Amino acid sequence: MAVNERYVVLGVAPVRREWFRRVGRWANDATLPVEFVKCISTTEVISRLESGRPFSALLADASSAGLDRDVIDLANAVGCSPIIIDHGLVDRDWLELGARAVMPERFDSGDLQGLLEEHAIPIGRGDSATASTTQDAGNDGRHGRVVTVTGAGGLGSSTIAMALAQGLVTFGQRQPLLLADMALRSSQAMLHDARDVVPGLTELIESHRLGVPNPTDAGATIHTFPERGYDLLLGLRHERDWISIAPRALSATWTTLTNRYETTVCDVTGDLDGASETGSNDIEDRNRLARMAVRQADLVLVVGAGGAWGIHHLVRTILALIDIGVTADRLMPVVNHAPRQPRARAAITGAVGDLLLTRVADAHLVPSPLFVPTRRSLEAALRDGDPIPSGIASPLSAAVDAMLERQQSHDGPAHRALSGPPAVVPGSVGTWSETP
Repeated sequence: MAVNERYVVLGVAPVRREWFRRVGRWANDATLPVEFVKCISTTEVISRLESGRPFSALLADASSAGLDRDVIDLANAVGCSPIIIDHGLVDRDWLELGARAVMPERFDSGDLQGLLEEHAIPIGRGDSATASTTQDAGNDGRHGRVVTVTGAGGLGSSTIAMALAQGLVTFGQRQPLLLADMALRSSQAMLHDARDVVPGLTELIESHRLGVPNPTDAGATIHTFPERGYDLLLGLRHERDWISIAPRALSATWTTLTNRYETTVCDVTGDLDGASETGSNDIEDRNRLARMAVRQADLVLVVGAGGAWGIHHLVRTILALIDIGVTADRLMPVVNHAPRQPRARAAITGAVGDLLLTRVADAHLVPSPLFVPTRRSLEAALRDGDPIPSGIASPLSAAVDAMLERQQSHDGPAHRALSGPPAVVPGSVGTWSETP
């Protein structure tokens, strides 16, 4: 084992289990080269395994509630060797269920180190978490373009997404097209007057849990709107339904959609916080849809509004997007309900630019806001199921299509959401010298 390596071990056991305390003590006093991560439940174990952080092994007490084949299979799938601590009270063939080893409750540090050396892989201290890579895996090779629309609640981002989908279809450049409602508080079903709220996103993700559905089955979860020219994937029926979204199934679903459609317009909530920002895995899971959609997007439309409140939330959302890895050149500010006076628009453009300049190194890469004025006929069109006024849809689609074409000509296929720093070839940045 290299000097900077150690075993990163997850542990789960009922309260006051003696072996659990022993392993923690051995880790703390360096008796073993182990970083011991204590979990209070198998639910926390699953959350940590799905976080993308590398783990060497899972030490699980046989009597832990919820310890079953699914948990063991998940550990094996991510390269974390499951080792069961069996005290003889549970009659179960753990090896048949997939455990790498079974160890009696009374063991010493040498026994544990021997099992870790045999079944687990040490991890370097410089190894980084790969949560986002895990979630976004499977999108390699996609050919569809993705435009994500986000913003604070009440600013009209769902209507902007709907107008963009209509405009791109009318523009005729990227068909077939899907409007996917991935917001926590979904509203596309209401805006489209969808009579049936099922099937939708929940059913499509569920169909990917045990495999990849055939095109017919996948298509059965998507609603077609021939009069609008695009398809619609209805969103979560309740905000609490995010609990049922498994990351691997979501990743496979994303691959299916982006391979099926030439363009996908995603409507997502503006809540983007994750575990790194809040220390809460639950918050990251809750915001999984939005975080994935903005990271994987070729272009992100950030919707704000005129006035101090709207500008404040526009800039704050842009900063949150940059914080989670969205590059400035993939952002397009949109000011909804914008004033018509050129002087007022110039003031908004200046305010947004000045606020970003103090916080974003590449602020000059963020384009000037696209202004969408208020249309009195919009509410009537939504109520009656008529097309959105072309005065809203056409400028949106033209600006988005132009930016997508410019990105493609400059950078090729986007998919740069979480690309790491370029690899450095040894010797390319200098040579070793003994001379001071």
